[in-house]
Amino acid sequence: MSNLFSHAHEPDYVAPHESEEFEESIVLGVPANEAFDGFTDGIHLWWPVAEQSVAGEASHVAILRDHLVEEADDGEEIIWADVADWEAPEFLRLHWTLGQSQHGSSDVDIHFEDAGEDRTRVRILAMRPVPSSDGAGDDFVCDWSLILSRYARFMGGALKLD
Repeated sequence: MSNLFSHAHEPDYVAPHESEEFEESIVLGVPANEAFDGFTDGIHLWWPVAEQSVAGEASHVAILRDHLVEEADDGEEIIWADVADWEAPEFLRLHWTLGQSQHGSSDVDIHFEDAGEDRTRVRILAMRPVPSSDGAGDDFVCDWSLILSRYARFMGGALKLD
């Protein structure tokens, strides 16, 4: 009973890591079902593993068994995110965990919205950690602008809407 109240060990405090909201969108010249399939089923064909991977260029990214995973060339699977919501062809939510051990986890929402005339607006919303000034403790953080641009190129390029 001596550990009650004032004698109890105080747990170590871990300050929450700062994060910033990210939102970006593109318009593709394909219907929503093709845009959704290109993002999900074709992800291994366009994901920029040279710049955005843990295992390197020989790996590939896939959605397997309700997870977004990176498969290394030696067969190891690294789980990046859980598929938290899958509403084909309108919405995909990834509950991101890779590299978030210091920061908790976050959701990445990908919306596939009809933009008329067989066009689809693909919009990504995410919270991403702000790198610390000393660089300590920073884990793998996705560059969603790069990822979205590679996806757009795979899907035939983003349409310019003036």
